[in-house]
Amino acid sequence: MVEYATVTAALAMLASSLSGAFGSVLPATDTKAASIVSAVARSHHVSGSLARGAYEKAPYRKPALRYLYTVGWVSSASNLSSCKAAQLLGPDPVVAAAQALRSSPKTLALLRTAHLTVAQAAAALGRGVTDGCA
Repeated sequence: MVEYATVTAALAMLASSLSGAFGSVLPATDTKAASIVSAVARSHHVSGSLARGAYEKAPYRKPALRYLYTVGWVSSASNLSSCKAAQLLGPDPVVAAAQALRSSPKTLALLRTAHLTVAQAAAALGRGVTDGCA
């Protein structure tokens, strides 16, 4: 239950970061993703340089997957106590991410536009959530 809340917070962060000036698509370039990552991190009281570092170390090649990983990472890093509790008590973050992604038609449309599957996006978000707790 707590892990699902962390993943849901990451999805809300994703939605807010993709609205307004940044457009409504997942970033296709590292430059655009890095600028969005910094802004999202600062708005959630996480160091922009730490978030950019997480983006650069993300274990994915595609900028959109690296971005999703970093959104999960920032979500966890912004509330470490909830994240630690979620690791102990919650379900697998990848399963929770997949469930949350499937429940949002707008997010599914973003994934289709970026040529990503729900499984790919859930894996990136889930791994970011897990790594952000460390």
